[in-house]
Amino acid sequence: MISLYLSGQTWLHRIPAAVKLAGLALASIGLLFVKEWISLVPVVVLLALAYASLGRPGRQRLFGLRSLALLIAALGVFQGLVMDWNQAANTILRLLMMVMLADLITMTTPLQRLLEITSLLVAPLDRRGNMRRQLAFAVALMIRFVPLLAQQWQAQRWAYRARTSRRPKPLLLAVFLSQALRRTDQIAESIAAREATKRPLG
Repeated sequence: MISLYLSGQTWLHRIPAAVKLAGLALASIGLLFVKEWISLVPVVVLLALAYASLGRPGRQRLFGLRSLALLIAALGVFQGLVMDWNQAANTILRLLMMVMLADLITMTTPLQRLLEITSLLVAPLDRRGNMRRQLAFAVALMIRFVPLLAQQWQAQRWAYRARTSRRPKPLLLAVFLSQALRRTDQIAESIAAREATKRPLG
């Protein structure tokens, strides 16, 4: 799996993890009330500037999201064809914003700190500690699985271009989604087997 945290002393590194997670939660809720996609464009630009303010590592990280952005755009085009183009543009920008926000947070916050805060949030509802352990595992898996899919998509695009010297076709997206679903099934089976070994016999 991929390590997302980049050590440093930038202004984003200095913001407490709790504040960043609260901002992410508020942004997720606020996006539900935005109806026009044009209103989201300045926010995406500001997020891109936030990446640039982190120096060369930030710019490289932003450039590395291009494959995932293309995948989101492809899904938006599909939504536009079957539903509404204004809604599709809104969906594309919302997803892109959430990916960029989450990536900025994981890029500037140690994973262990994120898990600690998540555990504290569910502590009042979890007397035995089982929920905290399971949630921490789920968060860690989610944070590491998303960039793994992005890396897999990039590798497929490069392999396709190396074989054909042409731009990837929409069929490549279907192949990628099929492989992604198989990978999630494999992970689910591994987790189920892992949990089964912990259960007492009888």
